[in-house]
Amino acid sequence: MKLKYDKGGSRVVVNTDEFVASGSDEATLRRSVTFSGIGVHGGKRANMRVTPGAVGSGITFRRVDVQGENPRIKVNPEAVVDPTMCTRVTNRDGVTVAVVEHLLAALRICGITNAEIEIDADEVPIMDGSAIEFVRAFKKCGIKYQNAFVPAIVVSKPVSVSYKNTEISIVPADKSEFHVELDYERINPVISRNKCYEFTLDDDLADVACARTFGWLADSEKLYEMGLAKGASEENTVVITDDNTIKNEEGLRNPKEIVMHKCLDMIGDISVIGYAIIGRIEAKNPSHFANNLLMRKLLGELDEHEVIVAEPETENRFAKFA
Repeated sequence: MKLKYDKGGSRVVVNTDEFVASGSDEATLRRSVTFSGIGVHGGKRANMRVTPGAVGSGITFRRVDVQGENPRIKVNPEAVVDPTMCTRVTNRDGVTVAVVEHLLAALRICGITNAEIEIDADEVPIMDGSAIEFVRAFKKCGIKYQNAFVPAIVVSKPVSVSYKNTEISIVPADKSEFHVELDYERINPVISRNKCYEFTLDDDLADVACARTFGWLADSEKLYEMGLAKGASEENTVVITDDNTIKNEEGLRNPKEIVMHKCLDMIGDISVIGYAIIGRIEAKNPSHFANNLLMRKLLGELDEHEVIVAEPETENRFAKFA
């Protein structure tokens, strides 16, 4: 990792792109931005306002429809509960917000580390099934850098988790890198050779941000009986038919849209840790549950890795990364 000081000697800079995407400075929005839409699972309409956050405040949800209980949910790995069909966060009073992963990914892609999200429902609106509407709105209203250092974990040794057909590891590397692969019986006929995608947080992630959630038409009735996917439609979901074709009239936005959506989910899911992560994540069939399991394990092993929590006073502090 190439770290250096600016001309004033007071700020650590990686490079122009990484400064925005990977995060050296804390950042927030210049002004509030609002969104409205239905929840993909509950099918209920939600109104949401993302507001600027103070330095060091992190990402917090506030349920404006909740009375008599603590409406605030601080995002961190321990706040994630029941991450099966989505990522759901909760507080000690049991107040929850579900399907937070696309919004969190959009914040991470834009380099936003501090924000409060006011919402009048228990589910983030699904929008078009991707994160692109969030990303566009955040960039339009502007990003404000806050002259505060984002703490970072420099991975010093491999950390691995597995769950069912999922295997995820994070290994030492000189920047935030990802290798995501899908390889299981049901998905293989759909994606053919478009099963892998590799990227860093320095890349142009427009295609990843545009990648929509996906599901099988054959599962719709069962999910509906479980109280799920009540808001799902071809307007917000890539629908896969029994003959492994795409039902949506416009087809896929990108030949790798399905694996890219898994990349998008992963960006959002790992952002809950609240640190910039310097390491390479290698994931086979990633899931919300396993993504969170990896973050919990990494957080529990912080003393075995290099943790940078403040800017150094001398360049020698980072000599081993030069």
